[in-house]
This record gives sequence, structure tokens and C-alpha cells, in this order.
Amino acid sequence: MKKCIMTSTTLVALAIVRTCGFASSTHESKAFEPTAHGFFPFCIDWHDAKKRSFAEQAAMLKELGYEGVSHIWLDGIPERLKTLDDAGLKLYQITMTVDLTPGKPAYDSRFKDVLALVKGRHVQFDLLVGGMKPSDPASDERAVRVLRQMSDLARDSGSQLLLYPHVGNWIERIEDAVAWPRKSIVPTSA
Repeated sequence: MKKCIMTSTTLVALAIVRTCGFASSTHESKAFEPTAHGFFPFCIDWHDAKKRSFAEQAAMLKELGYEGVSHIWLDGIPERLKTLDDAGLKLYQITMTVDLTPGKPAYDSRFKDVLALVKGRHVQFDLLVGGMKPSDPASDERAVRVLRQMSDLARDSGSQLLLYPHVGNWIERIEDAVAWPRKSIVPTSA
């Protein structure tokens, strides 16, 4: 059984995104202030052998003592938020894809609507960046453009964008999450 957990990879990627100016500003919210070290399950949408509903998952997480959960993709966000709110839990992260394939939409058009739903909740978006060969620098320019656009959209929501290294994706390794943002902020000579 494959397990998905919050790892230092994600935390390193977060630091890179925040340092390079891709993270959005935060808004204060008494109900959903970020905790210093939130501990929560990741990937339970897919790896719940009993296929519990969001409400059943929230009840189970509350009983187990978790503070919240992560969510996979942009489907079902209103229901997930309601069930977590009802249980007094937090939505920490939403995983979504970014596709750097030329000529294709770079991200799900629902992203802007989801940002409105999570405004002030300090949700992190784990970005699985694919569409090109792993570690291929040919997509650096498009990636910077796309992630800056997403960051601009996220700015007023208080959300953060995380670069999530994943095997087989364009950002495949921690080194990838570190290297291309550095390139994007270093001035080039004409």
C-alpha cells in the first residue's frame, strides 16, 4: 500500500516559493489562523480503503485528533469545507496540477473560484508541475509566467503556492523546485 505523507520535500518547496515571491500575502482570520506545525493526513481521498464520505472522514479525523486534512484536486471543495467546518477542522492543502505543455491550459479554470472559497483560510496549493520532460530547463520561462499568474490570483485569498516535486513530473526533484525560481529572479544581460 502506497502511503502519502507530508514531507520535508513540500516544506523545502514552500520555502522556495515564498522566497521567490510566488507566495501570496496572508490575511488574518481568527477561525483559521495557521498553526506552527500542523499535522494532517495527505492523500486520504484516494487511500481510504472504506471509501468514506467527506463527512465520515471529518468525523474520523476529529476522533483521531487531527487538526485537519489535505484534499486532492479541485472537485468537491465546497462539500469538503462544509464537512471540515462542521467538525471544527481545517483544510490545510489542496493538490492540483499545472501543465506546461505548449498550447494547453496551464491549470484548471476552477482555480480562481476555489481561491474565493478558501479566502482567509491560509490554504496551501500543492502544485504538481508537469507537461514537459522532468527537469527540462526549456520550460523555465513558461513556468515563471504561469506561476506568477497563479500567485497573482492567489494573493488576496491568503493562500500559498507550493512546488511539489513528484517522480515523472517536470518538477521531479527538490533541486528542480530550487533551480528554476532562482533562474527567474537573476537578471540576465542583453
